[in-house]
Amino acid sequence: MKKTASPQKFITISSLSILLSMLTVIFGAPLLRVLRQAYGPWAFWILGLSVTGAAWLLNAQPLALFIGSVWMTLGAYNEMEQRGLGWWLSGILSVLLGAGAASISIYGAFKVNGINTYAEVQKLVEQFAEKVQQANPAVKLDASILMQQIPSAIVILLILALGVGLIFERRVFSWLNLPRVKIASQLKLLEYRVPEFFIWVAMIAFLLTMVSFGGKAIAILAANIVNVALVLYFFQGLAVLEVFLNSLKVGTFTRVLTYIILVGQLLLILSIVGLIDYWVDFRGRIRRMKIAGADQQ
Repeated sequence: MKKTASPQKFITISSLSILLSMLTVIFGAPLLRVLRQAYGPWAFWILGLSVTGAAWLLNAQPLALFIGSVWMTLGAYNEMEQRGLGWWLSGILSVLLGAGAASISIYGAFKVNGINTYAEVQKLVEQFAEKVQQANPAVKLDASILMQQIPSAIVILLILALGVGLIFERRVFSWLNLPRVKIASQLKLLEYRVPEFFIWVAMIAFLLTMVSFGGKAIAILAANIVNVALVLYFFQGLAVLEVFLNSLKVGTFTRVLTYIILVGQLLLILSIVGLIDYWVDFRGRIRRMKIAGADQQ
């Protein structure tokens, strides 16, 4: 069957990406990546603006916030990637643009709903925390801490969306039988590695959460940086895990079970593995052991 980007497929991709973005926020990301690459920037951005605008007009500001910021992040990353910008710089800039779009949307939503002061925002967060605890008494949320973690929560959401989009886009291209053009600057997922300098940023931030050197504001900033660092190193741990599973040539069932256990239940473990990989280089060791084993045979 010939791989073509037909109008019918455009409708399918658009509908599924919007639906998944509405339901899960991040799992529409691979479809958005495919939409941009298969149908070009005009179709991608016009559809994104239309969906975000429609959600806003229907008084669904939270939906407009999530869809708009994720759309901005993925679109910006793709534009920079197409121009040959490195994946790390593209990722930072696109996430910052997405976070900026989210901030503007939050500010606009507050203004529309008559929320103008920090105290009113804090009260809104307290009400949200109370509702979560009523729904699940086992969950204990501190509204003040939750308020402080909002910046990193937005950034983490966008990083997860971008990561999911990059990881699963190839499968979506294959599933929809669409042509996929490889780009020289494209990130090789199994080689994903957080830049070396960031280890010092993460370690200093972690230290500042443990020992107060500059007051509460510095501690809050450090905690947000640590949250983001954990997610970045989670993806590095995920790359290590994938290389390890490939070296063992495990089947689909074992692979899925491993991901359900580690990704679903022990996310922090993968973050720690990714962090330790800076010093240990697990993937290099695995490959050397595989080569040594092949030579012995």
